[in-house]
Amino acid sequence: MIVGIAHLFNQTKENIAAIRGVKVSGFVDSNEIACVNNRAVQVCTLDFLLELHRKKYGNNCNGLNGIQALHHKLLMKYQWPPSVIRGLSLSDIFLSLHDELQLESLPEDAGRYLLQITRTQYPINFPDYLDGEWDPNLSQRFLTEIPD
Repeated sequence: MIVGIAHLFNQTKENIAAIRGVKVSGFVDSNEIACVNNRAVQVCTLDFLLELHRKKYGNNCNGLNGIQALHHKLLMKYQWPPSVIRGLSLSDIFLSLHDELQLESLPEDAGRYLLQITRTQYPINFPDYLDGEWDPNLSQRFLTEIPD
């Protein structure tokens, strides 16, 4: 499981760095790297939360793949119309799920791995969220088995 977590984090980090235009090798800005790593932890936390939701509510007819898990979770939590949910930005998503996006609520291996990363980073973040920072299909390539 820890290998899947590490791969998901690294792929997410690479995606965010590419979208933000942040260099991750050679001469780098340590503040920008910290922002990339901290955002990757946030995105991975969202991915784990949604994977747990898939595990609980997905079935053979609808596995709640990709962004469907987010839509289903928000529909259940807030009863917002699907059209409103589909129009949410990444910033809106993080705000609406803020109470659940806690490392302590993740499976033990995942929470411990991501907490270890946050402890080694400056506590700074990008001031905004870019929708492309989260790939809703990425986690399913790496998180096939999450323990209860």
